[in-house]
Amino acid sequence: MKKVSALITVINQISRRLVKRLFILPVLLWSMADISSAQKIQVVNLENQVVRKFMSHGPYSGFGTENSYFEDNEEFPSRFAFDKPESFEISWAGNADDTYTVTLRESRNRRKKGNTVLSETVNGNSFRMTNLIPQRYYTYTVKKGSRKVLSGKIRTEGQIRMLEIRDCVNARDLGGWSTFDGKTVRYGLLFRTGSIDGEYNGDCSDNCPGARCRNPIHESAQSQIGDPARYTLHKESVDALEFIGIDADLDLRGITGEGLWGNQCMTHTRSLGITKIPGADYCQVMTDIALHNPFDDPAVVKDVDWIIQELKKGRHVAFHCRSGADRTGAVAMIIEALLGVRAGDIALDYELTSLSSEGTGQTRSAKNVLTGGYGFYGRGFTTIQVDEPDTDRRLQKQAYIYLNSTFDGCSISKTDLDWFVSFMLE
Repeated sequence: MKKVSALITVINQISRRLVKRLFILPVLLWSMADISSAQKIQVVNLENQVVRKFMSHGPYSGFGTENSYFEDNEEFPSRFAFDKPESFEISWAGNADDTYTVTLRESRNRRKKGNTVLSETVNGNSFRMTNLIPQRYYTYTVKKGSRKVLSGKIRTEGQIRMLEIRDCVNARDLGGWSTFDGKTVRYGLLFRTGSIDGEYNGDCSDNCPGARCRNPIHESAQSQIGDPARYTLHKESVDALEFIGIDADLDLRGITGEGLWGNQCMTHTRSLGITKIPGADYCQVMTDIALHNPFDDPAVVKDVDWIIQELKKGRHVAFHCRSGADRTGAVAMIIEALLGVRAGDIALDYELTSLSSEGTGQTRSAKNVLTGGYGFYGRGFTTIQVDEPDTDRRLQKQAYIYLNSTFDGCSISKTDLDWFVSFMLE
């Protein structure tokens, strides 16, 4: 019996060792396959080199911190060409006249298949991907008919998501910023941009430099304003807006003769209400006065309220003035403060406009704005008295109180404000 018992013990020990090895083997094989797969993933930083340099100078200690970046870099004043993202181009062997189908899937996890975000038929043997979201995995497939020609995977890096839209400048996603309580603003929901301008398709006046003038509205031809048939967004813009997902358009400019810049038709009102995004909800709230007198004009409250209601409808909102700088900056600032973005990062986001190709030739310094003529920044909601020693938390409370206060019958309920903060953060 002792010999039999000993034999059984030996057999059990051998069995356990075999089971362990049989269990470890597939794990090792799976790990090796995972490593092999990871090695094939191409990494793409979506921030262009100038944006990366700019971001390396932050974060600032506060909104009014002096910006040293523009003094330290010699590439200025030729800076007005750096508001576009890095793209990723694929190419494959084949006849340039043939037709191929390019499919792109997006996922947050490299092991998941992800959702299809693009399926496009192309002629040629190359394709450029742009307006991708940072911190994502993208799987691309190229097919000719049912035959797979090319496939691969990329991982996107960076934080700032600049946007490439042909008929628009200074466009970027409001997502990616961290909050003081460790959360992050979600990508793909809110976008700050310059005006989305179409191309003019008719004669505007005797003084017009051309029948297809990009700045057609002169003082003698203001009657052309409001004729959408004369304006057209380029197909590249329509395709980009569809891929990005923008389907709600908030215009912060005033109509001709209204507001602070209403008499500057060529630069401020020429495309107001005309180059509307196809199929998008549209709203125009003149925000000029609120930029200077935030306690006398409720426009910013109206702006944020419209944004919240559109998000509740499942829309993705772009808000803009002409260049996407100051009126747009005011709305972005109070939204970011409400969400808990740090004051120094709010300054960084405002100053990113300095890298824009919108062509004003000005460096947008948060410190100058804070001490300058725009009352919304220096004499606005930041002056509301709040018993909170921490700067970032105080700024959030001030933004909350301002938007919840009633101006000319306008205010945003606490329910909507709380929903908005919860919805925008992850």
